[in-house]
Amino acid sequence: MKNRYTTSEQFCQDLLNIDIKDAKALVGIIMALGSEREADSPTALSESPFFQYHYSIISKVMKQMGLQCNGAESLEFRSGLRQLVMAYAPRQDTHKFSSDLTTIRKGDSPKLAERGFVQIPNNRIYDNKPIDVGYYVSYVNLGLYDWAHPLAWSLPLDCQRVGVDEDKMGVAVRQLSELLEDPALPFGTSAKVVNAADSGYALAKYVCPLINSFDNLLLLVRLRYGIKVYKPYQGEQSPRGRNKDYDHRPLYLQTENRRRCFNPKTKTYFVKEQSPIFDQPPDQQDTYQSVTARGRLIIVELYRWNDLLMRGSREHYMGDKPFDLIGVRFVDKETGQLLFKREMFIALWGKQRREYSLKEAQLDYRHRYDIEPHNRFAKQALLADKYQTPDVSHLDGWLWTVLLTFWLLYAACKETKVVVKPWEKYLSIVRQMQNSENPMSPTMTRRGTKALFSTFDLKPYKPQESKNGVGRKKGDRQTTRINHPPRRKNVNTAKNEPLFEDSS
Repeated sequence: MKNRYTTSEQFCQDLLNIDIKDAKALVGIIMALGSEREADSPTALSESPFFQYHYSIISKVMKQMGLQCNGAESLEFRSGLRQLVMAYAPRQDTHKFSSDLTTIRKGDSPKLAERGFVQIPNNRIYDNKPIDVGYYVSYVNLGLYDWAHPLAWSLPLDCQRVGVDEDKMGVAVRQLSELLEDPALPFGTSAKVVNAADSGYALAKYVCPLINSFDNLLLLVRLRYGIKVYKPYQGEQSPRGRNKDYDHRPLYLQTENRRRCFNPKTKTYFVKEQSPIFDQPPDQQDTYQSVTARGRLIIVELYRWNDLLMRGSREHYMGDKPFDLIGVRFVDKETGQLLFKREMFIALWGKQRREYSLKEAQLDYRHRYDIEPHNRFAKQALLADKYQTPDVSHLDGWLWTVLLTFWLLYAACKETKVVVKPWEKYLSIVRQMQNSENPMSPTMTRRGTKALFSTFDLKPYKPQESKNGVGRKKGDRQTTRINHPPRRKNVNTAKNEPLFEDSS
């Protein structure tokens, strides 16, 4: 696949080749969504000068997108979209991914089917349950944070709505597998693919299928503080029974050698002796100096322990899948005190993990956070959760429309001018962007897209002239829509078939 450093106008022209009937209207929606900052709903995008259709066509286009994304040939359609957008990404020998789950809240949409209960983080209202009704959406993003991208970009490659009875980790495994198995994309033949994820992904059902299937994949997953890990068993094996893989003494990811525990039966507390991981000498150690965003000098201490094991399950055995553990400490250079009360622990799975340096692993996981601003920007600026529809497949089509809009902004990040309020022009970051040729951030790019898109030739996206339809006849009534109450996940249903066979 050839890499083309083309303009955002060329990107819009390439979108006309998408295999849907109303591709022109889709381009108009994407251009309006990427430039109309005052719109608070998808319908309000019709007021944009780049949206040359009637607002009612939005539902028609989303129906076509939803059918293509969920139909029999959905894999081929999504692959075509990824080939289109990857033509605008820089060539890389190593690709850095990040996976994350976000929520689309639809508590006031009773006509939508397949709604479930989702967790709402950072709920600060006392006595309110941190849940709402809606959907989980799983993203896999490509991270760009090299010397050419000082303002990091997290570009979405795939977004899938997680069904009520679907397993979140199963969806995440399927997403990564589609990207790495697609011969039209460069990821399968890449020298190294690193996927960073938070502690919710530190599960055997996520690690095992991916590590067994892809040799160039490295999984960089944060581990919760205080959990148990094991060294491989080094003693004599019994001639009978299964060989031991785990050492009998667990190691805890903490610094304390004693923990206060609670016995629910006796309702009493007791002190338990534990062996912290820092009692074991690290196999590798490194330090470097850094500066925070506020100019604070810090020292980053890195520790590495090789070939540790985690407990798995019957379906996914982890005794033959060792990982390297990375411990991270942030120390204030002036005071010598720790910036955080607890250390951070990161697990590294993959056959090429020894070729992955400590500092590179820590920096890659630090940039895992870049997907969080992407999720927030997609919902607050690109209206990912504002589309109102009674058909859930239309919502899927809208999520992919938002994905393409984000790529349009990336295609325009070097072409737009800095547009700020009069009182913002004195900020140091604004002056830095005015004197730099590097890509601007998504927010700053979107501020200047209206002026940029005004220079485009809009004739290719103009609708054909046609006679108005006859509309509904007098007395015709639409079918009454059915209310769909939210459902809980049925834990008694049969488990889904594994995506890959676990040879162990």
